[in-house]
Amino acid sequence: MQIEFVNHASVLISDKDTAVLMDPWYSGPAFHKGWTLLHETPDTEVSDLLKRTTHLWLSHEHPDHFSVPFFKRHGAQIRAQGIEMYFQKIEDQRVADFIRAEGITLHEMTFGQSYTLGDLELTCLKDDFYDSLVSIKSEDQHILNLNDCHVNTPARAKLILDQAGPCDVLLTQFSYAAWKGGPENRAWRETAAREKLDNIALQAELLKPRTVIPFASYVAFSNERNAYLNDAANRPQDVIDRFKDADFDLQIMAPGDVFTGTVDPEMTARAISFWDAAYSRAETAPLQRFETKSYEEIAETFQTYTARVFANNSRWMMRAAQVASPVRVFQPVVVELDDLGINVKIDVPRAQLTQTTEAPHLKMHSESLWFLFSNSFGFDTLGVNGCFEEMQEGGFSRAAKSIAIENLNNLGIRFGPGLVFEGKVIAVFFERLIAASRKLRGQS
Repeated sequence: MQIEFVNHASVLISDKDTAVLMDPWYSGPAFHKGWTLLHETPDTEVSDLLKRTTHLWLSHEHPDHFSVPFFKRHGAQIRAQGIEMYFQKIEDQRVADFIRAEGITLHEMTFGQSYTLGDLELTCLKDDFYDSLVSIKSEDQHILNLNDCHVNTPARAKLILDQAGPCDVLLTQFSYAAWKGGPENRAWRETAAREKLDNIALQAELLKPRTVIPFASYVAFSNERNAYLNDAANRPQDVIDRFKDADFDLQIMAPGDVFTGTVDPEMTARAISFWDAAYSRAETAPLQRFETKSYEEIAETFQTYTARVFANNSRWMMRAAQVASPVRVFQPVVVELDDLGINVKIDVPRAQLTQTTEAPHLKMHSESLWFLFSNSFGFDTLGVNGCFEEMQEGGFSRAAKSIAIENLNNLGIRFGPGLVFEGKVIAVFFERLIAASRKLRGQS
């Protein structure tokens, strides 16, 4: 079994006549003008790669793993070659519906069930929200691809160990990939970067790989509003420095590199040089910018947003929770739209969007709010691309508890009488909010 690194979180894992391509994102921005790849893969190379591919696997619907432009651009070749795709079986059918509409054969994977793909055996395991990881086994090797799953506790790693067993090779994320405070909060980003390396140490201790391949972090925050987030991000050399005395080997890889089971220090040295040059280019590349949306355009998309929300959730229960819930949910949120020079007040249960002089909880560009209302994944995207600032302590948490309801809807959770049966997911959701708020205040 061999691993060919392609780009970011994408690898081609092959054994004999079977080759599974994972999480292809090779060009263009992601997360609403928020991220770009450090290196783009030319279409000709993608075409050659697909000629060697027999199956596709996607971890989750984030655009740096599920790239719609990839399928639009290369769908004809995928169909012509009969390449079949594998994806987690979940209630949210957005990815599945898209793939079927593209005429690509889709197999939905039940979590924990093994699937035989030619010479390889794949088992998909669920992460706590919408992500998934995959165990890939051949006759004599075991690879675990964690991509950017949230494996940061001994209990979580032990659960994976119980489900999949120890591995020979571990593929895992090595840097943070979401909003981490404002420009002045570098301390949070430095902590987040250290925590990613701590996660690798924990994962390696419990999952027992002989080799760790750091990946899924070869991107730059590339908008004029979020570029500061790059200031503490880990680079491959940081991983090397942290684990120079570890009891596992590290293999750093550049696009086109192939790992066959034996660590190659020269490959690592070449890859570090390749990525250092890519980071240098990213530092001087032009930044992405938003285009102003009028208040009327935002108001129009707010109406489509509330229509979606009320179609999937009980409006009267949202109103009741707004007034009586011990957890302050669905409270009005004030957002400063600095390019328009106005503040808007968002009250979802009442379906009201009004201009106001009240102090804002968050600040962002008008296109960011317009995008949030236009897409069911809008708030999730905002949290990842970090193109906003918190204007009051607890402002982000308040917004998440008020206008992020579609994050839960996309997990198949509706705000209604049945919500009491989803306590575990709700608890994790609020736990993340509390942790983020503490780090904004400089607490551990």
